[in-house]
Amino acid sequence: MLNIENEVGLCERYSLTPTELFGVKVILLAQNEGEYEWIQRFAQIVKLRSVLENLREKEIILKSWKLPKEGSKLEIEDIPFNKNFIKQFYRASFEMGEELFNAYPQFITISGVNYNARRISKKFDSLEDAFSKYGKAIKYDNGQHQQILSDIQEGIEKGYNFTTLDDFITDRAWTALHAFLNGEGHNVNVDAVKMI
Repeated sequence: MLNIENEVGLCERYSLTPTELFGVKVILLAQNEGEYEWIQRFAQIVKLRSVLENLREKEIILKSWKLPKEGSKLEIEDIPFNKNFIKQFYRASFEMGEELFNAYPQFITISGVNYNARRISKKFDSLEDAFSKYGKAIKYDNGQHQQILSDIQEGIEKGYNFTTLDDFITDRAWTALHAFLNGEGHNVNVDAVKMI
């Protein structure tokens, strides 16, 4: 998620260790996206209980939340985060969406007509909504984000036929773009048949 400057900034502001920040990420992925695999894998390499206690002590997780006793089931969805922290966390991820928006081609041409390629209004209520969905779709992974930005630039240079931005996000079309740029998959040219 985020870029290194934003991650370090969050760690500085909230006195978080990198492990605690990563813990926040995997908890949010489980809560928002149902991605439980990451938290399970995370719990195999760190003492999750200790991370949760530290986050609670630092008031990233609300102090009113009671950590279940050892051996009891942990309900990830019930972990309440400090709203101010979450705002800061998502504000930082919002920057990834802005970078995507600014890197994306402004226009696409279909049958000689120019269309706004940065359109988001058919699938999202606002830019914030689109940026949030993008962050979640890439699991806030800055490495993947940087690869997508690089692929967009290369795609523009190579004349790739981009969709509108809302479709790009909804369809996770960065995977098709990446495959195209790397010669993966199959390219089929279908000529239109005119009915007489």
